[in-house]
Amino acid sequence: MSNSAAVPNIFAKSSFEGSSTTSPTPTTTAGGSTPSGFVKASGTGFTLNGKPYYFAGTNAYWAMGLNSGDLNSLFSQMNAAGLHVLRIFAWDDAVGGNSALQTWSGSTNTPNAAAFAAKMDPIINAANAANIKLVVPMIGNWGPSISLYIQQIVGSSGTHDTFYSNAQIVAAYKKYINFFVNRYKNSPAIFAWELMNEPRCAGDDGRGKSSACNTAMITNWIRDISSYIKSIDSNHMVTVGDEGWLTASDGLGSSYPYQGGEGIDWTTNLKISSIDYGTVHLYPEGWGQSLDWGNTWITQHAKIAKSVNKPAVLEEFGSSSGNRYNTVQGWLNSAVSSGFAGTQYWQFVGSFPSGYKSPDDGNGISTSESTFNIVKSHATTMNAKNN
Repeated sequence: MSNSAAVPNIFAKSSFEGSSTTSPTPTTTAGGSTPSGFVKASGTGFTLNGKPYYFAGTNAYWAMGLNSGDLNSLFSQMNAAGLHVLRIFAWDDAVGGNSALQTWSGSTNTPNAAAFAAKMDPIINAANAANIKLVVPMIGNWGPSISLYIQQIVGSSGTHDTFYSNAQIVAAYKKYINFFVNRYKNSPAIFAWELMNEPRCAGDDGRGKSSACNTAMITNWIRDISSYIKSIDSNHMVTVGDEGWLTASDGLGSSYPYQGGEGIDWTTNLKISSIDYGTVHLYPEGWGQSLDWGNTWITQHAKIAKSVNKPAVLEEFGSSSGNRYNTVQGWLNSAVSSGFAGTQYWQFVGSFPSGYKSPDDGNGISTSESTFNIVKSHATTMNAKNN
């Protein structure tokens, strides 16, 4: 989902010698070779320290901006509800200035160690202390995120998909990745690195897409970036962060989600050796589908994941209309019965000590509403599978 509430889903690096991590150094197992505390994919599930690790979690794209009191409150509220995995948005670019995670001067991008120390280190360390695992996408499809790379390197003539195909842009993104991943590769607080929030051929930046953008283009980019991350960090999993679009070759439907027109071939991408698990997002109302169809979407992806022998995570899902209580209940029941290894609802909506009010685009589930009781019950079910 975009971090802009108005974005409808239907439309919508060379190396950098970087800083040392401030996150905890991993311990080793009795054998002395395998770090403990890191979640791994194993068949269609996950493991943590050799034991099953099923989970329920949530999204809070805004968490990087919380003060320490609010951040600790967020993790405390999550733990109380049995939610142990949080997905955040971890990009912050600016042309000039010195407070963003990455600054730009012309076509040159520079990751900012001081900003990482101020913005990212606190959430990594607080998550580790609270036994919360973080899913970390390092760039986003929506808003100015990838469009800034295009503007700074190519200019106004670049189409949205230039991000995936232009060698200089790819090198610039790898530069950011190199700094980011090297800083936290030893931290067990990271659940997985994510290539992008909802990669697509087009975005909401008015750039349009070129005739060259297709599933092969983005699949090649996924293969390149995921293998690059793996070359830096052998501790953490890598996933795409896509919505789960299928193609005609899957033979499962002919409507919008099955046409591959957004440039994503979920089945092919899941088979890439440097991708550890598949992500699935679910917003039927924005995709021209019924709410009940969401159960079909879930079970179809579970079946594909089983055939590939990798885990699937229902990483974002939400509904802003109809009987949300029954809808969410049905989707979570489908996720459990079909064998999803984890779920993360969009998004956490609660209150905090400072008075901060977390954003809600209409899909968020508030801790004060009845639907949150379903979330907590589901978390109990998922956590019980680890016993």
